[in-house]
Amino acid sequence: MSYEILNFIELLCHTLGDTPLAHFLHRAETIIFNGVVIALVALIFFLASRRITQVPGKLQTACEAIVEGLNNFVCGILGPQGKKYTPFLGTLFIYIWTMNLIGLVPLMKAPTSTSLLMKIGLITIPIPTVTAALALIVFFYVQFIGVKEQGVLGYLDHMAGSPRDIFGYLLTPLMFVIHLIGEFAKPLSLMFRLYGNVWGEDVLLAVFMSLGIGMLAFLPIPAAVPLQFPFLLLAMVTGTIQAFVFTLLSTVYIAMILPHQPRSSSHGVTHGHEGRSEHQAEGHHALSHTP
Repeated sequence: MSYEILNFIELLCHTLGDTPLAHFLHRAETIIFNGVVIALVALIFFLASRRITQVPGKLQTACEAIVEGLNNFVCGILGPQGKKYTPFLGTLFIYIWTMNLIGLVPLMKAPTSTSLLMKIGLITIPIPTVTAALALIVFFYVQFIGVKEQGVLGYLDHMAGSPRDIFGYLLTPLMFVIHLIGEFAKPLSLMFRLYGNVWGEDVLLAVFMSLGIGMLAFLPIPAAVPLQFPFLLLAMVTGTIQAFVFTLLSTVYIAMILPHQPRSSSHGVTHGHEGRSEHQAEGHHALSHTP
């Protein structure tokens, strides 16, 4: 039994009946909605970047604000080096955010609420598909960054707890196992948190929509009572928060795997002076191009 709102793929399958095309559409449902999300995001940013002007329009301004905000957010956690991770983390946020919100559009479905039912003995449990793929991408990307930035030996040293004395070396096997369990727990946390919240929103909307339709039997009105409307606004907020939390945790995981170098006070002063000089240079450059 499905507790989700009817989407256009299910509607097509019901219309086509027991045909090969209906079975194909049913199996490819998640891929189709993912393709719709990718096409929508690509179209918006293509239109925003097609004609870049000094006096941007509303679409270009909105896209620039999103990109700048994401870059500031990532660099605020990772520091100046975070700028090279902004494309990955920013794309992750925009992709998840769009998938969460598209499920609120009539006849559409949030791909992040998709799961496969697996029967283990007498228990049937849902296994997330889209959120699991996203979590695995983050997991392997973080491990790749760890090996790339620290080297193989530095990565193994990090996984062993960075032992520097006899007690540290004695605890190396235990620390390695603990770090290994922690690394594998991260994608599990990411996938089930995102899936559970988005799926719960869809179920809540479907239940209140069904109640509104059911009230037609008692109220002489030509349309269903929109009991789900307040929860649509709530779902917009929670869908944004869940995309932000997923991106935030991914950024923190990257920060945890990066090598940590001690900063001296003199280095901080020099860095601040250089930062002010760069900002002053950028300001003079912008003024020189002001008509």
